[in-house]
Amino acid sequence: MANYRKNKQRSKSHATNQYEFRQTENDDVPLEHLESSFNRKSSSTQKVRNKHRFWIGITVLITFGMGIYIQGSTSTIRDVQSDGIGKGMKAGIQLAAADDSAGLEARDFEIEMKKNTTTSRMLIWDFAAEDGDVVAVKVDGNILQANIFIMHNPVAVDIPIPSVVEIIGVKDGGGGITYGVKFPGAVHNSAYFNAAPVGSSNVYTITGQ
Repeated sequence: MANYRKNKQRSKSHATNQYEFRQTENDDVPLEHLESSFNRKSSSTQKVRNKHRFWIGITVLITFGMGIYIQGSTSTIRDVQSDGIGKGMKAGIQLAAADDSAGLEARDFEIEMKKNTTTSRMLIWDFAAEDGDVVAVKVDGNILQANIFIMHNPVAVDIPIPSVVEIIGVKDGGGGITYGVKFPGAVHNSAYFNAAPVGSSNVYTITGQ
């Protein structure tokens, strides 16, 4: 009977130790494995965050670019009616559908060129309908171009600096002769919009430094 109790206690003790050993064995995960797993998770999270930031940046750039494009493409004749000056506008820009809707007054302008500029170009174009308007260009009193059919695509005319340029209305294709001019190399990066009735002229005094 005593032997039976000893065997039973020995068996019970063995079972307890075995259970505790198995539990300890399962819970005893190497530290290197835990650190590796944590690093993998951190790396994965960082990649997701970087990807998210990348696409946010791309979206901001696209939105900014579209804003600039829309702002530039929605200029109208109203923006230049008060003084005939389109600040920062590009040569060839279209502002009106027809000449008779321009409402521009004939004006003369003085254009200041950048330092050490001795020659330049004048770009002239029709900012409304291509209806057959024709102008002539004089430089310092001499005819430089007798008949220029102004179109949407700018025509380039070489001019000396300094000089006095006259644009003379020759033929009205309908609704009045209206045009835009720009002088690359000017101090102020502006385009100038004008009206030139047949037989009249607009004077552009081009100064150097």
